[in-house]
Amino acid sequence: MKDTCIILLRLEGALQSWGEHSRFDYRDCASMPTKSGIVGMIGCAMGLRRGSEQLMVLSEKIRLAVRCDRPGRQNIDYHTVTADNSILNAQGKARCKTIVTYRTYIQDAFFLAAIETDWELAQKIDQAFHEPCWPVYLGRKSCVPSKPVYIGIQEGYDSLEDVMNRYPVEGQREKQTDIKKVFYEIESRDGRGYERADELVDASKRSFVSRHVMLVQKKDD
Repeated sequence: MKDTCIILLRLEGALQSWGEHSRFDYRDCASMPTKSGIVGMIGCAMGLRRGSEQLMVLSEKIRLAVRCDRPGRQNIDYHTVTADNSILNAQGKARCKTIVTYRTYIQDAFFLAAIETDWELAQKIDQAFHEPCWPVYLGRKSCVPSKPVYIGIQEGYDSLEDVMNRYPVEGQREKQTDIKKVFYEIESRDGRGYERADELVDASKRSFVSRHVMLVQKKDD
C-alpha cells in the first residue's frame, strides 16, 4: 500500500468566494480556490474552530491540486453600512457614519480539488465529511454548495498529476465545446511556479505565508 492517498472534493455552487488579498472594505476573490479556504472547509467538517492550531497542522500535512472545469465569472457585490453614530475603526476611533464595501464572488463555477495526504489523516477527513460537525461552504458561509462536496478517497491514481489529468471533466456547459483547454493548479515540490499567499501559519491571527504553485494544462485523453 502507498504511504499517501488522494481525496477528491467537488466545489460547485451558485456563488463561491476565495479571498486571498482581502483588506478592510475591499474583499477580493481569487480565480482559483485558496488552500486556506479548503483547509477551513475540512476544518468545518472536522469541528475545528477558527483559532485552532490543528488547522495549521492540517495545512502542513496536505498537498493540494485544483482543476478548473468551469471558471464561471466574477461579480462584485456593492454594500453600504450606515450607523446612527460614527462607525469606529480598529483602533476605536470615529471613522464615519456610512462606509462602502465591495465583496467579489465567482458565479456558476466548478472546481475539482485533489488532496494528497497520509492514510491516517485521510481516514479522519473521510469520517468528517460523512458526519460533518458543521456545514461546509465555498469560501464564505453564504456560498452554499449546489452538489455534495465530498467525492471520496481515490485508489486508482498514482499522483495528484495523474488524477488531474485522468479524472473526468465535470460541469461543462453545452456552449463550452473546447474542453481540451482545462487547467489545474498544483503545489510545487521544488519551488517552481508562482507564489500564492494562502498557506495558513497562525489561525488565531489570520496569518498566511506564500507557497509555490504551477498552472498546468490538462493532458488530452
